[in-house]
Amino acid sequence: MTSAFESSTEPATPPKSDAIARREFRLFKWGTILALALGCAWPLTLNLVDPDLWGHVQYGQDWLAEGQLPRTATHTFTAEGFRWINHENIAELALAYGYENVGGPGMLVAKCLIGMAVVLSMVWIATLRGTNPYIAWVWMLVVTTNLQPFFLLRPQLLSFVYCAVTLVLLDRAFCHWQQRREVRWGLLWLLPVVVALWVNSHGGFLAGLAIIGAYLGGRILELLLSHPSAGPPRGPGMLEASVPPAEASRLALSNINRSKVALLALVGVACLAATFVNPYGLEMHRWLATSLSQPRPEITEWLAPHPGDPVFWPWLTMITIAGVSLLASTRRRDWVEIAILLLVVWQSAMHLRHVAFVALLCGYWIAPHLQSALGHLLPSGAAKGGLVALSPRMRRGAVVALLAVIALQSFAIDERLKSFPVDRGRYPVDALQFMADRQLDGRLVASFNWAQYAIAALAPDVTLAFDGRYDTCYPTEVVDMHFDFLLGEADGKRWRGPDSGPIDGTRVLKHGDPDLVLIDRLYDNPRNIMQAESEKTNPQWVLLYRDRVAELWGSSDRFNDPTSHDYLPQELRVQDPGPRDGAVPWPALPIHITGNQLASERPQTPANDAQL
Repeated sequence: MTSAFESSTEPATPPKSDAIARREFRLFKWGTILALALGCAWPLTLNLVDPDLWGHVQYGQDWLAEGQLPRTATHTFTAEGFRWINHENIAELALAYGYENVGGPGMLVAKCLIGMAVVLSMVWIATLRGTNPYIAWVWMLVVTTNLQPFFLLRPQLLSFVYCAVTLVLLDRAFCHWQQRREVRWGLLWLLPVVVALWVNSHGGFLAGLAIIGAYLGGRILELLLSHPSAGPPRGPGMLEASVPPAEASRLALSNINRSKVALLALVGVACLAATFVNPYGLEMHRWLATSLSQPRPEITEWLAPHPGDPVFWPWLTMITIAGVSLLASTRRRDWVEIAILLLVVWQSAMHLRHVAFVALLCGYWIAPHLQSALGHLLPSGAAKGGLVALSPRMRRGAVVALLAVIALQSFAIDERLKSFPVDRGRYPVDALQFMADRQLDGRLVASFNWAQYAIAALAPDVTLAFDGRYDTCYPTEVVDMHFDFLLGEADGKRWRGPDSGPIDGTRVLKHGDPDLVLIDRLYDNPRNIMQAESEKTNPQWVLLYRDRVAELWGSSDRFNDPTSHDYLPQELRVQDPGPRDGAVPWPALPIHITGNQLASERPQTPANDAQL
């Protein structure tokens, strides 16, 4: 397709202005590419804090400090000694290293650069397949918009990188497949290495393994269908003596295809075997089989997309454009790619966390078909004219406007990458500072999304009842106990293990004898439970702290008994009804006060401004 900027019929211009017009044309052409690239970079600079980031960094730091991989659950009092299948070890080591060496903003920059490397590889593959760079970059805007909600600092990032590497290797290994069934085996044998790294970085390796298996299986099926085997010759010399030349050629091709089938199958087996290259061996696979067989209605990313989700409409737009492009395209369609894309779209319709994998597949496979489809929609003379058809003044105005857009994009990206805010209206920044100020310790029940923040902020003095590691290191009964407290019946949408007993939101307050309870006030069920507990004749829990975001309750025996060493008098308890405006830079850890530091020397925080 001819670009709108590349006109074969330039208007007559004075000879002295030809060089200027050409320079302006080149500047506008490359400026447009840069503006589109910056537009793709913007979604990848998302600087929201993932609730599990604190834990990922902490676990990586723990491993580095101890010098060995923990085999049982850490930082918990409900799963001590319980096995821990941590399938994100490489990712957590990388996050810990990044935190210690470049800090939060540095990790945001690295995240954006990683994302843009993936996007550049998509554009590269698209141009190798004959796509106009402008169309490729415009399509990348759709792809990165769909990646944005999932592009946080979390182990999933490595899944996206490994998936991108896998798709590039498959594309380049089979780039001559349609013409002469040729395979570049050196590239294909890199796939088991990718899988071995992936299995130790994030559970998304299962999606990658499924894509590899489907792709190789599709190519094997093509070989089996294209040249059916007639069987080998019946004895030495039979091929030359009794087989016609055409039949001999067919048998030779059949033998070659059988060899390719065997090698492709061997690559697939090697990829499967690579999943056992992990610290847990077969135990990881047993855990996966159990974990994936259990529904997860409490986890948002495992739910189906619906119109209220921010990801829904971009996802629907992307798959609609992809579907129309494939239907309207005049290019040869690869049925293996289409089959895999349909399977992953189906999975994304069931679990929204798979939307990111749909975006990655569309990024590598759809651009050429989009260009072909657009060729039917554009008028025949749409490519004529272009920038050079404008007057010199209008050309310079267009170039200046484009440069202004690039400058604004660069400024916005720079400002976003410099800030990694922890929203005080979403996270218990002030409640954790209160705990640090009062040196509260012990066994803590914390809301699911805050637990790993609490670990990073208060460990080792505080251990948790449950956190975002979910069933990798917690028994099903503990998982269900927590969500009984957090969600209750949830209108019958819960799934619970067969040994968890009836729903009882108070069990978590007794299991393991917790000392403290930190609840998110957005959830009605825990607020109602704690309020009911406080209204009993002999309440076991007393309110120590409350603001608009969080409530902290303590055991009456420890914190409400004047004879107790941990007694917290009324004047040191806090109730602050003011809004929690603003944010603090990640990691937003509390300032810990030493035992001999005077109260007057403590930093004044919103947590100790208002008293009960």
